[in-house]
Amino acid sequence: MQSKCVIIGGGLSGLSAGVYLAQAGLKVELFESSPKLGGRAYSFRENGDIIDNGQHIMMGCYRETLSFLRTIGTSDKLSIQERLKVDFIHRQKGPTPLKTGGSPYPINLILALLSYKAISFSERLEIIRLFSKLIFTRPDENLTILQWLKKERQSPGTIKAFWEILSVGALNTDISRASASLFASILKEMFLKGNQAASIILPRTGLSELFCEDSARFICKNGGSILMSHAVKEVEIKDNKIHKIILQGGREVTGFDFVISAVPYYAFQRIFPEAFVQSMKMENISYSSILSLNIWMKESPFTGEFFGLIDSPVQWVFKRRNYITIVISNADAIVDKSKEDLEDLIISELEEFFPDFKRNAVLRTRLIKEKRATFVPAPEVLKQRPGTRSPVKNLFLSGDWTQTDLPATIEGAVLSGRKAALAILEYSGNS
Repeated sequence: MQSKCVIIGGGLSGLSAGVYLAQAGLKVELFESSPKLGGRAYSFRENGDIIDNGQHIMMGCYRETLSFLRTIGTSDKLSIQERLKVDFIHRQKGPTPLKTGGSPYPINLILALLSYKAISFSERLEIIRLFSKLIFTRPDENLTILQWLKKERQSPGTIKAFWEILSVGALNTDISRASASLFASILKEMFLKGNQAASIILPRTGLSELFCEDSARFICKNGGSILMSHAVKEVEIKDNKIHKIILQGGREVTGFDFVISAVPYYAFQRIFPEAFVQSMKMENISYSSILSLNIWMKESPFTGEFFGLIDSPVQWVFKRRNYITIVISNADAIVDKSKEDLEDLIISELEEFFPDFKRNAVLRTRLIKEKRATFVPAPEVLKQRPGTRSPVKNLFLSGDWTQTDLPATIEGAVLSGRKAALAILEYSGNS
């Protein structure tokens, strides 16, 4: 008899779990509270343009994501660098690119770091020394990134012009709060696993077109169903099993074998019984925000694909088909400012970093605030992340906040979904 799994949540973790379970022959029924799929990674259309809710950078080390996209048939919608190349711009020094050349790995990485002119030569050697040390060791799990970097005698200039850019981009958290151990793991995956791992990957289409539409088709083609605008109100647990799921409006869902919770932790808290939530002891979890501003101009002065700004509240600038997207990670300090103040801040920075950018060339803008974009990966929070198997027999957990050994990234979400699917298949004897 075909087993049935209900998935609560249609973000990337829920879609990943649904795809892998449907591929294995289980009947999947996915409930999503909103009228769209993708969670915090989706796109929408406005005035003929496809706009993401925030630009997402992927890397060659995103093995789970690349495998998932191959499974649903959308890997051809990616733009993948052959070698690492990031056009950084320093406020005083101007363009300071970080790029690997044609020399064999890791010589090309060492040469790239030695040529990174945003910092002094001695500071470049500091970076290489710490990378060499990472091959054999990792930081204490109780240290923050800032504590670790100071302990390793990284200069303030090196921290500001290199380590902070990487960490805020990867973890969306201030270096005084984020886990050094997690950051070190990411650095190893990005820079110590060969040329391809460090290459930047950007979608050539919207996030919904890349992840969501073909995932839904895959699940439905394999006998599953997806119901959007169907919010789960609560679940009933009896005899240590979920036996009933109650939707907003009163509809009751029964007759399933397994349940995967694939919602963010703040949604998980609303849906599941208070005593069960408290037993997970995730009381220290908090969130960081991301801001994105899309700018349409009379004429674009940008020639490169994307830029990283050093020592600026604006971290990234991406050139799209007929507009640019500005991304500010770890934006908690400014997220509550008015649209006018944020636009003025961002445009002023662009005018300083790009002399050809003119304020009067701006035609219109679109500001997007994601106030709970990611959880803060503080050392104490990482120790509390739950695994895939829950104490409730037929309940499995996924989502980027669960234990993946990764931060709250696309890769973490996709991996968590596959882990939940594999756990169910193992439990049911279908692996």
